[in-house]
Amino acid sequence: MDPRTFLPPRPLALDPAPRVGERAPRLPVELEAGRPAVVAFLRHTGCPFAEATMHSLREAARRSPEVQWVAVSHAADAATERWCRAIGGADGVRVASDPTRRAYADWGLGRTSLGHFLGRRSLAAAGGLARRGIHNRHPHGTRWQSAGAFALDGQAVVRWRMLPAHAGELPDLDAALRAVT
Repeated sequence: MDPRTFLPPRPLALDPAPRVGERAPRLPVELEAGRPAVVAFLRHTGCPFAEATMHSLREAARRSPEVQWVAVSHAADAATERWCRAIGGADGVRVASDPTRRAYADWGLGRTSLGHFLGRRSLAAAGGLARRGIHNRHPHGTRWQSAGAFALDGQAVVRWRMLPAHAGELPDLDAALRAVT
C-alpha cells in the first residue's frame, strides 16, 4: 500500500458542478456529437468503490451500447490501464486519465474530507463490497478525490448528476440512462 495516497493533495480551484440543463464542461476525452453519454469520475484506482462503479459501467455499456460510457481516472495512464486489466477490463467503456485532476475541478469535484472516505457509511459500504469480493487494491492517485457521475444528452447538456455524500455512495446508472434515453 502506498501511504502517500492518504496525504491530502493540493486543493484546486473548483468550478461549480454543472447543474441539470447546463452545458457540460470539457472532458479529457472527445465525445461523439449527437450521442448521449454517461460520465463517471472515479475515486483513486484501487478503490473498491471505483471498481464497483467500473463493473456497473461495463454492464450498462453491454445493455445500452447506443450510449457513450466514459470513466475518468486521476491515476496516470499506465496505472489506470493496469488497474482496468486487473478488474476485468473496460469493455464498452472509454477510460480517460486526468492525473492533474483539472477535469475533476472543472466539473466541481474536489478534495473531500477524511470522514467522506473513512466515515461510518463509507466503511459499511466497503464491507458490503468486500462480501461481494471487491477489495482495496494497490492504490494510485489520492483517496481524497471526490467521485461524481453525470448523464449528458446528445448536445452535451447535463440531464442527470450524482454528487456522492460519502465515498460509498455509488451512482445509479439506470437513473442516468433514463435521463438521456
